[in-house]
Amino acid sequence: MIFPALKREVHSRLIKRIGGVCLLSCVIAAGLTLWLEYRQIETTMLDAAEKEAHLFVPVLLQSANAPSDSGTNAAAELIDAISYTSFVAVRLFDHDASLLLDKSRPGGSGIEQLFADKGIRFERGDNRTGTWIYKEKRLYLYGVIPIFGLQDDDTIGHVEAIYRSSLSDTTALLKRAGLSILIAVGGVVLCCLLMYPGLVFFHNSLITTSSALNRANGFLLKNLGSALAKSDVADPGHNHRVLIYGIRLAENQKLSRAQIRNFIQGAFLHDIGMLDVSSDTLLKRDPLDQAERSSMQEHAKKGAALIKPYKWLKQGREIILCHHERYDGTGYPVGSSHEQIPFSARIFAIADAFDALTSKRPYRDPQELDRALEMLELESGTQFDPVLLAAFIEMAPKLHGVLAQLDGKALERELNGVLKKYIHV
Repeated sequence: MIFPALKREVHSRLIKRIGGVCLLSCVIAAGLTLWLEYRQIETTMLDAAEKEAHLFVPVLLQSANAPSDSGTNAAAELIDAISYTSFVAVRLFDHDASLLLDKSRPGGSGIEQLFADKGIRFERGDNRTGTWIYKEKRLYLYGVIPIFGLQDDDTIGHVEAIYRSSLSDTTALLKRAGLSILIAVGGVVLCCLLMYPGLVFFHNSLITTSSALNRANGFLLKNLGSALAKSDVADPGHNHRVLIYGIRLAENQKLSRAQIRNFIQGAFLHDIGMLDVSSDTLLKRDPLDQAERSSMQEHAKKGAALIKPYKWLKQGREIILCHHERYDGTGYPVGSSHEQIPFSARIFAIADAFDALTSKRPYRDPQELDRALEMLELESGTQFDPVLLAAFIEMAPKLHGVLAQLDGKALERELNGVLKKYIHV
């Protein structure tokens, strides 16, 4: 059976990753299509401008085969004809680069200035060049177009001009560009949608295997945690209650499912370093001597070192290493304080201390609820995070009222009910 929470998480991750790939692919596809359409608009407008530039062929031929005055006069005769073209500004040069015509229609100089402000200038040559801008719902092309003779072999002149596309042509060109981008993006999205069920199909075995591993890990964590609790306080219910208190506080603080799962892992294994501490030291009623105290305080570092080689346990390291740190920085093994202490370790410290106060230990009876809460409040800002402690004190009476009535299998069932959202039990 596949663990439902794990299945949802795997699907959630898969959707996020496919979504991320889809978004990146859409951006790339849209950008590439936009660039291609940009170049296509340039080519289309250059073709149209080159067609109209053939109007100047007779002038250039006459200029080449007659005195210069004749060419100039012929060019002057074309001034009126230019008003019927799509050019808003024209400079006509003969094959010797002599200016034969310089004509701008109303508003043409302003468009020329727009291109000039962008620093756009082209050298005359045998290849046409140009670039365009969008202004006042029109496309404007600034281009330099060579004019060839009748045999298309020699350049007889150049046209340096600003060409304006008609409103209908502008609309058609922009619609085509927009449609191309939509098709490219739609194709990417469709591919990603079709990819999802295929990936789910091929990942079903992986999801099943992960679920089985999750269940095995949950079993090992629970039983190892209970064994550690028995060796420490001779109370198998201690770990169960601490976990429930801690998870409920973590939920109250809006931690994510992954963060709470990491908390569970660390809470089960928080005292794994105690395996090297003798039972005589653990259960000693009298105050510990210096050597025994040092041995006890080393268990946090030893526990963190024990799990370091195991990648699937590394998320629990924060609690294992830091569950004896104090909010004011006087704890061990590092002496971290305030936000330097991992959030999960600050939660665990409160839950662990509360259950230690309200449950029976070999060396003392449990404290009453009100007295236990008072003792916790006395350590607010010194041992415990004051914000987390205030939240816990508000919810503790109801939680304690339920858990104090449970023992053995009933307590285990309660814990399983809390855990099932996060690990397979």
